[in-house]
Amino acid sequence: MSEDGRPREAQSGLARADGSGRSTTRLGATGALARSAGEPAGDAGPITVVLGRFDALLSLGLAQTLGEDRSLQIVGADLDRADLEDVVASKAPQVAILDETTAVHPTVLERLRAAQPAIGIVVLAHLPTVAYSMRLLARGASCLSKDVSGADILAAVHIAADGRRAFADVDGHLVERSHSATAASLTPREVEVLEYLSRGLSHGEIAHALQLGHETIRTHSAHIRGKLGVRRSRDLIGLPIPASAERASGQT
Repeated sequence: MSEDGRPREAQSGLARADGSGRSTTRLGATGALARSAGEPAGDAGPITVVLGRFDALLSLGLAQTLGEDRSLQIVGADLDRADLEDVVASKAPQVAILDETTAVHPTVLERLRAAQPAIGIVVLAHLPTVAYSMRLLARGASCLSKDVSGADILAAVHIAADGRRAFADVDGHLVERSHSATAASLTPREVEVLEYLSRGLSHGEIAHALQLGHETIRTHSAHIRGKLGVRRSRDLIGLPIPASAERASGQT
Protein backbone atom coordinates (compact mmCIF):
# COMPACT_ATOMS: atom_id res chain seq x y z
CA MET A 1 0.00 0.00 0.00
CA SER A 2 1.13 3.57 -0.61
CA GLU A 3 1.46 6.18 2.12
CA ASP A 4 -1.96 7.65 1.32
CA GLY A 5 -3.68 4.29 1.48
CA ARG A 6 -3.85 3.57 -2.26
CA PRO A 7 -2.53 0.20 -3.51
CA ARG A 8 0.81 0.09 -5.28
CA GLU A 9 0.61 -0.85 -8.95
CA ALA A 10 1.52 -4.31 -10.11
CA GLN A 11 1.59 -3.71 -13.87
CA SER A 12 1.01 -0.29 -15.36
CA GLY A 13 -0.57 0.09 -18.76
CA LEU A 14 1.64 3.04 -19.67
CA ALA A 15 3.88 2.58 -22.69
CA ARG A 16 5.48 -0.80 -22.05
CA ALA A 17 7.67 -2.29 -24.75
CA ASP A 18 6.10 -5.00 -26.94
CA GLY A 19 9.28 -6.35 -28.51
CA SER A 20 8.70 -4.67 -31.85
CA GLY A 21 10.71 -1.59 -30.99
CA ARG A 22 7.58 0.53 -30.57
CA SER A 23 5.75 1.36 -27.37
CA THR A 24 2.33 0.01 -26.55
CA THR A 25 -0.26 1.25 -24.11
CA ARG A 26 -3.40 -0.11 -22.62
CA LEU A 27 -5.95 2.42 -23.82
CA GLY A 28 -7.55 2.93 -20.46
CA ALA A 29 -8.40 6.59 -21.09
CA THR A 30 -10.54 8.15 -23.77
CA GLY A 31 -7.85 10.47 -25.12
CA ALA A 32 -9.62 13.52 -23.67
CA LEU A 33 -6.33 15.07 -22.63
CA ALA A 34 -4.85 14.57 -26.08
CA ARG A 35 -7.83 16.33 -27.63
CA SER A 36 -7.43 19.18 -25.15
CA ALA A 37 -3.76 19.75 -25.94
CA GLY A 38 -4.26 21.05 -29.46
CA GLU A 39 -1.57 21.12 -32.12
CA PRO A 40 2.03 21.85 -31.04
CA ALA A 41 3.72 24.86 -32.61
CA GLY A 42 5.58 23.77 -35.71
CA ASP A 43 8.33 26.41 -35.64
CA ALA A 44 9.28 26.09 -31.98
CA GLY A 45 12.43 24.34 -30.80
CA PRO A 46 12.27 20.98 -29.06
CA ILE A 47 10.59 20.75 -25.67
CA THR A 48 13.24 19.60 -23.21
CA VAL A 49 12.14 16.96 -20.71
CA VAL A 50 13.69 15.27 -17.68
CA LEU A 51 12.46 12.01 -16.20
CA GLY A 52 12.58 11.09 -12.56
CA ARG A 53 13.12 7.54 -11.32
CA PHE A 54 10.54 4.92 -12.29
CA ASP A 55 10.63 1.12 -12.23
CA ALA A 56 12.78 -0.28 -15.04
CA LEU A 57 10.00 -1.40 -17.39
CA LEU A 58 8.00 1.77 -16.96
CA SER A 59 11.08 3.92 -17.44
CA LEU A 60 11.89 2.14 -20.72
CA GLY A 61 8.35 2.38 -22.02
CA LEU A 62 8.04 6.04 -21.06
CA ALA A 63 11.29 6.90 -22.86
CA GLN A 64 10.05 5.07 -25.97
CA THR A 65 6.71 6.87 -25.88
CA LEU A 66 8.38 10.29 -25.59
CA GLY A 67 10.89 9.32 -28.27
CA GLU A 68 8.09 8.92 -30.80
CA ASP A 69 7.37 12.67 -30.59
CA ARG A 70 10.10 14.48 -32.52
CA SER A 71 9.24 17.78 -30.86
CA LEU A 72 10.47 16.41 -27.50
CA GLN A 73 14.06 16.04 -26.32
CA ILE A 74 14.93 14.06 -23.18
CA VAL A 75 17.86 15.76 -21.41
CA GLY A 76 17.97 13.53 -18.33
CA ALA A 77 16.43 10.22 -17.25
CA ASP A 78 16.23 7.83 -14.28
CA LEU A 79 17.13 10.64 -11.89
CA ASP A 80 16.75 10.46 -8.12
CA ARG A 81 15.68 13.59 -6.23
CA ALA A 82 19.19 15.02 -5.82
CA ASP A 83 20.20 14.41 -9.45
CA LEU A 84 16.83 15.73 -10.62
CA GLU A 85 17.39 19.04 -8.84
CA ASP A 86 20.92 19.30 -10.27
CA VAL A 87 19.79 18.65 -13.85
CA VAL A 88 16.86 21.05 -13.58
CA ALA A 89 19.20 23.76 -12.26
CA SER A 90 21.89 23.18 -14.90
CA LYS A 91 19.85 22.39 -18.02
CA ALA A 92 16.62 24.31 -17.31
CA PRO A 93 14.26 21.75 -18.90
CA GLN A 94 10.76 22.83 -19.75
CA VAL A 95 9.04 19.75 -18.31
CA ALA A 96 9.80 17.23 -15.56
CA ILE A 97 7.95 13.90 -15.35
CA LEU A 98 7.93 12.36 -11.88
CA ASP A 99 6.70 9.19 -10.25
CA GLU A 100 4.24 9.64 -7.38
CA THR A 101 6.84 8.24 -4.97
CA THR A 102 9.06 11.21 -5.79
CA ALA A 103 6.27 13.79 -5.76
CA VAL A 104 5.12 12.67 -2.30
CA HIS A 105 8.28 14.21 -0.83
CA PRO A 106 7.06 17.45 0.81
CA THR A 107 9.48 19.88 -0.85
CA VAL A 108 10.50 18.32 -4.16
CA LEU A 109 8.05 20.23 -6.39
CA GLU A 110 8.85 23.52 -4.71
CA ARG A 111 12.62 22.91 -5.01
CA LEU A 112 12.33 22.10 -8.72
CA ARG A 113 10.31 25.26 -9.31
CA ALA A 114 12.84 27.31 -7.32
CA ALA A 115 15.59 26.00 -9.62
CA GLN A 116 13.51 26.57 -12.79
CA PRO A 117 10.46 28.77 -12.13
CA ALA A 118 8.85 28.13 -15.52
CA ILE A 119 9.12 24.33 -15.39
CA GLY A 120 6.01 22.28 -16.03
CA ILE A 121 5.64 19.22 -13.80
CA VAL A 122 3.73 16.04 -14.64
CA VAL A 123 3.22 13.38 -11.97
CA LEU A 124 2.34 9.81 -12.94
CA ALA A 125 0.37 7.95 -10.28
CA HIS A 126 -1.41 4.63 -9.89
CA LEU A 127 -5.17 5.20 -10.02
CA PRO A 128 -5.06 8.77 -8.66
CA THR A 129 -8.22 10.00 -6.97
CA VAL A 130 -9.71 13.38 -7.80
CA ALA A 131 -8.74 14.63 -4.32
CA TYR A 132 -5.13 13.52 -4.79
CA SER A 133 -4.96 15.12 -8.23
CA MET A 134 -6.44 18.36 -6.94
CA ARG A 135 -3.76 18.50 -4.24
CA LEU A 136 -1.12 18.21 -6.96
CA LEU A 137 -2.84 20.92 -8.99
CA ALA A 138 -2.67 23.13 -5.91
CA ARG A 139 1.08 22.49 -5.82
CA GLY A 140 1.38 23.46 -9.48
CA ALA A 141 1.64 20.01 -11.07
CA SER A 142 -0.37 17.98 -13.57
CA CYS A 143 -1.36 14.44 -12.62
CA LEU A 144 -2.06 11.43 -14.83
CA SER A 145 -2.90 7.83 -14.13
CA LYS A 146 -0.17 5.47 -15.27
CA ASP A 147 -2.85 3.65 -17.26
CA VAL A 148 -3.76 6.53 -19.59
CA SER A 149 -2.96 6.29 -23.28
CA GLY A 150 0.41 7.20 -24.75
CA ALA A 151 -1.32 10.03 -26.63
CA ASP A 152 -2.46 11.50 -23.32
CA ILE A 153 1.06 11.25 -21.88
CA LEU A 154 2.44 13.20 -24.84
CA ALA A 155 -0.40 15.70 -24.62
CA ALA A 156 0.32 16.26 -20.91
CA VAL A 157 3.92 17.13 -21.73
CA HIS A 158 2.83 19.71 -24.31
CA ILE A 159 0.23 21.13 -21.91
CA ALA A 160 2.85 21.44 -19.15
CA ALA A 161 5.35 23.08 -21.49
CA ASP A 162 2.67 25.62 -22.39
CA GLY A 163 2.29 26.63 -18.74
CA ARG A 164 -1.01 24.81 -18.25
CA ARG A 165 -1.93 22.06 -15.80
CA ALA A 166 -4.32 19.14 -16.00
CA PHE A 167 -5.23 15.77 -14.65
CA ALA A 168 -6.88 12.82 -16.33
CA ASP A 169 -7.80 9.43 -14.90
CA VAL A 170 -8.42 6.12 -16.66
CA ASP A 171 -12.14 6.89 -16.84
CA GLY A 172 -11.50 9.96 -18.98
CA HIS A 173 -12.22 12.48 -16.17
CA LEU A 174 -10.38 15.62 -17.27
CA VAL A 175 -9.71 18.84 -15.39
CA GLU A 176 -7.51 21.52 -16.92
CA ARG A 177 -6.17 24.79 -15.59
CA SER A 178 -4.80 27.40 -17.99
CA HIS A 179 -3.90 31.07 -17.99
CA SER A 180 -6.98 33.26 -18.08
CA ALA A 181 -7.14 36.00 -20.69
CA THR A 182 -9.00 38.18 -18.17
CA ALA A 183 -6.39 37.85 -15.41
CA ALA A 184 -4.93 41.20 -16.47
CA SER A 185 -8.07 42.87 -15.14
CA LEU A 186 -7.32 41.74 -11.58
CA THR A 187 -6.06 44.31 -9.09
CA PRO A 188 -2.71 43.65 -7.38
CA ARG A 189 -4.53 42.65 -4.18
CA GLU A 190 -6.77 40.27 -6.12
CA VAL A 191 -3.71 38.70 -7.72
CA GLU A 192 -2.25 38.22 -4.25
CA VAL A 193 -5.44 36.54 -3.02
CA LEU A 194 -5.63 34.43 -6.18
CA GLU A 195 -2.13 33.09 -5.53
CA TYR A 196 -3.39 31.69 -2.22
CA LEU A 197 -6.66 30.42 -3.71
CA SER A 198 -4.74 28.59 -6.45
CA ARG A 199 -2.84 26.74 -3.71
CA GLY A 200 -6.10 25.55 -2.18
CA LEU A 201 -6.10 27.74 0.94
CA SER A 202 -9.41 28.59 2.61
CA HIS A 203 -10.69 32.14 3.06
CA GLY A 204 -9.80 31.96 6.75
CA GLU A 205 -6.24 30.83 6.03
CA ILE A 206 -5.78 33.62 3.48
CA ALA A 207 -7.19 36.20 5.88
CA HIS A 208 -4.68 35.08 8.51
CA ALA A 209 -1.76 35.11 6.04
CA LEU A 210 -2.56 38.59 4.71
CA GLN A 211 -3.75 40.01 8.04
CA LEU A 212 -7.09 40.97 6.51
CA GLY A 213 -10.67 40.39 7.60
CA HIS A 214 -12.46 37.22 6.57
CA GLU A 215 -15.23 39.17 4.83
CA THR A 216 -12.63 41.18 2.93
CA ILE A 217 -11.17 37.97 1.54
CA ARG A 218 -14.64 36.68 0.67
CA THR A 219 -15.26 39.89 -1.28
CA HIS A 220 -11.95 39.65 -3.13
CA SER A 221 -12.68 35.99 -3.91
CA ALA A 222 -16.09 36.86 -5.34
CA HIS A 223 -14.58 39.61 -7.51
CA ILE A 224 -11.86 37.22 -8.75
CA ARG A 225 -14.39 34.55 -9.67
CA GLY A 226 -16.53 37.11 -11.48
CA LYS A 227 -13.64 38.49 -13.51
CA LEU A 228 -12.31 35.03 -14.39
CA GLY A 229 -15.75 33.59 -15.12
CA VAL A 230 -15.68 30.71 -12.61
CA ARG A 231 -18.43 29.73 -10.17
CA ARG A 232 -16.53 28.19 -7.26
CA SER A 233 -13.29 28.82 -5.41
CA ARG A 234 -12.49 25.16 -6.03
CA ASP A 235 -12.24 25.97 -9.74
CA LEU A 236 -9.32 28.29 -8.98
CA ILE A 237 -7.16 25.54 -7.43
CA GLY A 238 -4.08 25.01 -9.57
CA LEU A 239 -4.77 28.01 -11.80
CA PRO A 240 -1.47 29.34 -13.21
CA ILE A 241 -0.80 32.98 -12.37
CA PRO A 242 0.37 34.95 -15.44
CA ALA A 243 3.86 36.36 -15.01
CA SER A 244 2.63 39.85 -15.90
CA ALA A 245 0.07 39.70 -13.09
CA GLU A 246 2.71 38.45 -10.63
CA ARG A 247 5.00 41.35 -11.58
CA ALA A 248 2.20 43.88 -11.14
CA SER A 249 1.41 42.42 -7.73
CA GLY A 250 5.05 42.59 -6.66
CA GLN A 251 5.32 46.25 -7.61
CA THR A 252 2.74 47.37 -5.03
